[in-house]
Amino acid sequence: MNWALLAAGVALASYQTWAIWLRWSEVHGLPTADRKIMLWTLILTRGLGWLLGVGLIVGALYRATQ
Repeated sequence: MNWALLAAGVALASYQTWAIWLRWSEVHGLPTADRKIMLWTLILTRGLGWLLGVGLIVGALYRATQ
């Protein structure tokens, strides 16, 4: 098991989840058009970072089976 890879993936995915939740909780007071922009911004930035974190976790688990 590559513990450093697993720890990096868990840390990145956890941080991105927290950041998405924090930003999305602030959006409820914005107009609809601004919410759509914020949603796409979160998907394209934080969402990709979250996917990278999950990919690191999967990579660590895959390497453990080799």
